[in-house]
Amino acid sequence: MRKYFLILLGFVSILSAQEGKIALKTSLIAMSMDYREYDDNSQILDSEKSDFSQMVGVGVGASYLLNAANGNYALLELTMEFLSGKTDYVGAYLSSNAGYGSLLGSTNNTILNIEANYMYAQTLWENVHFLYGAAFGQRSWKRELSQSQVEVYKWVYGEPKIALQYQLDKMELRLMSGYKYGIHPKMSATGIANDFNLGAANTLEISFHATYALSKTREIGCSYKYENQSIQKSNVVYGSDGTGYLEPDSTANNQYIRVTMVFKY
Repeated sequence: MRKYFLILLGFVSILSAQEGKIALKTSLIAMSMDYREYDDNSQILDSEKSDFSQMVGVGVGASYLLNAANGNYALLELTMEFLSGKTDYVGAYLSSNAGYGSLLGSTNNTILNIEANYMYAQTLWENVHFLYGAAFGQRSWKRELSQSQVEVYKWVYGEPKIALQYQLDKMELRLMSGYKYGIHPKMSATGIANDFNLGAANTLEISFHATYALSKTREIGCSYKYENQSIQKSNVVYGSDGTGYLEPDSTANNQYIRVTMVFKY
């Protein structure tokens, strides 16, 4: 995580010479998770669930206004988000035939997401913009089911995005959607030397943002984001005892609430 913070700090340092075009932001984040794994017959194997009070975190970011003319503008942004907390686990022991629900527990989770984002805003009519662009980032999810069973999912992704934005006096409203395509998604697990190569890790996102200008240099905002994530099963990986393992198909329906302060310079 330290190297990502240094990248963000370097980005801010480069932009600091561009007076009037920079915005810095910091966010408080709450996340609701609904993650499920399935067998080949689409029967649920295990699940992780949390409400907004169980998974919380912070976000920091910096943006730069590239150009603005005739109401149109382009924006370059770099963000980093970190969340941690517990989810309620429902499943079964790997060697058990008792089935889903025979084992209950809790899982410690940490999620790190870093993203570079470019958006271009084009005026459709008065106070209304159409935005389009793309993002490139990396996601990491550490799932600690126990001290002896830790799984880490990690991939980079590309994401095309579109949005509609409406400006009403000091209030800005934005509806945005995007599709994250995971590139070479992998999972590592305790006690297994080789990584699992996941078949796919793609995410559909829909979000709503509301921002209010407190002054020319300060804004406060809140946002809601829903993401539908689909991970396809991996190849078979063998442990030191010769037993073969694979990561099954899974889905996640996650929700995020953010409260953000924006400081313009």
